[in-house]
Amino acid sequence: MAKVIQNTPNVIVEPWWVKGHAAYIGIGMGVLWWVLTSLLNRYIVEPSACRDLTSAAACVNSFSVSGSVAAVVVAVVGTVLLVRYIQPRPIVISVATAILLWDLAALADGLSWWVVLLWAVVLYGVSYGLFALVAQLRSVAYSLLVAAFLVVGIRLILLL
Repeated sequence: MAKVIQNTPNVIVEPWWVKGHAAYIGIGMGVLWWVLTSLLNRYIVEPSACRDLTSAAACVNSFSVSGSVAAVVVAVVGTVLLVRYIQPRPIVISVATAILLWDLAALADGLSWWVVLLWAVVLYGVSYGLFALVAQLRSVAYSLLVAAFLVVGIRLILLL
């Protein structure tokens, strides 16, 4: 006679702060984005774009250009940190956040430095947390589809 052994799945109980690693990384990426944007604008983009009056249009958009360059660097650093903390599908989280917040500098142009920092921290933290939840879906295709749907939907809402 065969002996039936019931297998019970192992359940790992984690504290609440462990589940928010991606959001914490997103908060750090918001600070990094602000620092990089400020440094790039002050020391690289603005001095090179604002040398003479013939490139006045480039000089006006220097903060936006700095923010776009900083978004790419932050996406790479965020992906490395997400891999380090073993988040599922870190590329989905980083790329979706980078696409969603690509024009953050253009939206924040003209605001005070602390307001830009506050918005960057909040938006990056929420975006990383949201897309970390999306990245935990079982299927890669569903994860990518839901992330794309959210990015397009939120970008359309921002246009209104």
